Amino acid sequence: MKILKFGGTCLGSEDTLQRVAKVVKDEKDQKIVVVSAASGVTNSLKDCTSRPRQEKEIEDFVLTTKLRNIDMLPKKDGAGRKEALDMIDAKVTKLERLLYGVNYTEELTGRTSDLILSFGERLSAIVVASRLAHENMNAVPMETDALGLITSEQHGNAVALLDRSEKNMGPTLEAAVKKDVVPVVTGFFGITESGHVTTVGRSGTDYTAAVVAYSTNANPIEIWKEVDGFMSADPKLVKEAYQIDRLSYDEAAELAYFGAQVLHARAVQPAKLKGIDIVIKNLYRPENPGTIIGASKLTRKEVIKSVSYLSNIATLKVYDTGAGYKSGFLADITGCLSKAGVNVLSAAMSQTCVAILIDDADIPIAKRAIKSMTGGAGESFEINPGVALVCTVGEGFGYTKGVAARVFKAVATKNINVDLISAGASMVAYHFTVDRKDLKNTINAIHHEFFGQTVPENSSNNPVS
Repeated sequence: MKILKFGGTCLGSEDTLQRVAKVVKDEKDQKIVVVSAASGVTNSLKDCTSRPRQEKEIEDFVLTTKLRNIDMLPKKDGAGRKEALDMIDAKVTKLERLLYGVNYTEELTGRTSDLILSFGERLSAIVVASRLAHENMNAVPMETDALGLITSEQHGNAVALLDRSEKNMGPTLEAAVKKDVVPVVTGFFGITESGHVTTVGRSGTDYTAAVVAYSTNANPIEIWKEVDGFMSADPKLVKEAYQIDRLSYDEAAELAYFGAQVLHARAVQPAKLKGIDIVIKNLYRPENPGTIIGASKLTRKEVIKSVSYLSNIATLKVYDTGAGYKSGFLADITGCLSKAGVNVLSAAMSQTCVAILIDDADIPIAKRAIKSMTGGAGESFEINPGVALVCTVGEGFGYTKGVAARVFKAVATKNINVDLISAGASMVAYHFTVDRKDLKNTINAIHHEFFGQTVPENSSNNPVS
């Protein structure tokens, strides 16, 4: 049994929907389809709840959402289309009531927000199931809250409770597949044990697909996108960048977390627990084998695999003369930031300073949070924007001497200053910061040092963009 996951860009046009239907139809093994919301829908739902609206605005938004999904259905009339229209109508009616409720009360809780945001996937599951049924497949839309994908209570960024989810979803999905049904399962959201819908974070349908695979022992998980797979570097920065054939679970997780927009980082964990392969596939080039993510198959040729980055970073430094001797000093700072909703990307500590990497967008919030602490947990602080975080990834870091030295020597030859370095926390990655203006030169210097101008023998493809 396979999991076939399709992201929002795969569901955004008539052409891509036809391609999705062909991929599913051509797959002869038993399969479960997992879908995101169509491209742009989740953002539009979020925007609609961002401020009070006039009733006419809500009415227009709901009608636009409804018509967009109707337009994505097969054009041929019939019982299948009528059933899909009725389901869309029912979903949109509930969505409209929720939006009016939020607007009238002028209150949007995390619980209500998650419920509203889940409607993108609910609608796309109906659309995709209808498209597959039109191709003579017995496809049925299924929602993860009804199936019992149980999560933590953390609205907006929930974590799946894998054993509970497996117990709930596994039997239902496996029984459906045995009856030659193609389940079309909603991604992105689940439900708490107390019965409230939760979302698992943006781009979280990859994670949902991995939880479904864990629950059904399906193997592999195919993540269908508009790219061939992971690359040795961002081809927008490095023209010699090439497709990577294979990554270990840990390598993929590091790359996904530190900037590679190919896979949701949390999708790795459920797959790794059961040894399930994840395969990145290109909807426009289905013949391409893509990147396979699985158990380590280390070769001595592969010292590092890829160079990734996060470009919109700021460094927050909190100074205290006795920081290294104060129990809980780092925890106090990170706890304060977490309470304010600021995500800490990385942290390092010396005897006099704690240095923390945050997203540029969180600078105002972080300033307010840390100001409330200075004098108690810190004597002073500074925030330096305009920073980029570079991540070099490869299992070679764990066994090859001098790899880090080669990285930093390559950077130094370009007269680039390295600021904050994180080494040792991961056996497969080194992270460090540079001035954002030096990012392109940094990535190119490292890529050239390890890969030169040629594509390694183990790569099946020439550079792709």
